[in-house]
Amino acid sequence: MPMSAAGGHRLRVKPGSPPPSQAGIRCVMMDLDGTIYEGDSLYPTSLPFFDALTRHGIAWGFVTNNTSRSIDSYVARLRGMGIPLAGRDQVITPVLSVADALRTEYPAFKRLFLLGTEDFRREMQAFGLEETADSPDDRPDAVITAFDKSLNYDRLCRAAWWIKNGVPWLATHPDVFCPTTERTWLVDCGAITACLETATGVRCQRVFGKPNPDLLQVMLKRLGLQPSELLMAGDREHTDIESGLRAGVRTLRISTGVGGGSAETRADYCCRDLGVFQRALFPED
Repeated sequence: MPMSAAGGHRLRVKPGSPPPSQAGIRCVMMDLDGTIYEGDSLYPTSLPFFDALTRHGIAWGFVTNNTSRSIDSYVARLRGMGIPLAGRDQVITPVLSVADALRTEYPAFKRLFLLGTEDFRREMQAFGLEETADSPDDRPDAVITAFDKSLNYDRLCRAAWWIKNGVPWLATHPDVFCPTTERTWLVDCGAITACLETATGVRCQRVFGKPNPDLLQVMLKRLGLQPSELLMAGDREHTDIESGLRAGVRTLRISTGVGGGSAETRADYCCRDLGVFQRALFPED
């Protein structure tokens, strides 16, 4: 049964879930905005939590649907905020899942029309994939839509043209907006995908990223862990927590971010911030 999201300094534990200190957690994967920081400001509980995980030998990292930055850009940004990342393997984005699926499930999709930032397009090319020209004479094997902060109307129409003419179509993630502290509203990949679906009458063939389990499965495979040994922490019920449930891992709902503090949650644990969870995970510290 869902439980209400917790406020204050109290940890809520779903009936049937073990206390965090007895759950056998060996890796903690976290969402970014709304979980460890807001905008450019780290929450005060974040760095102490990372330090505690490291001291206790628990692996940790980040999983985000935001494809506007490359993994290397994320590593540089997070290190610039004072987060002691050991390497790029600690950051998971849908680009990894898309590239893996193109290699194993869609090997014929080698030439792509990409709607995304320069970072995203360079990262896709780094996986050995070719980007087609913005021309009606350069037919791609597939169209891929992502979070495009420099979305160009002509390129949007070109993507619609190819989709309408039967070119297969994938999207990196379903988020319709990206949280920001700026005085604007960031239209994300899911909204761009919805625009193209409305314009063409064609449904996107596949959407990667949370709430699908593929991102967490990347980390489970890398570390050789059982699902019960990994915890997914995030503030959004319909992406962060849902992805954890689909992957069969343990879940922690943080009520500081976009997800808010009043909605019900199906997570194993729920609390205001990572500091509350840290005290429950390491009660002897």
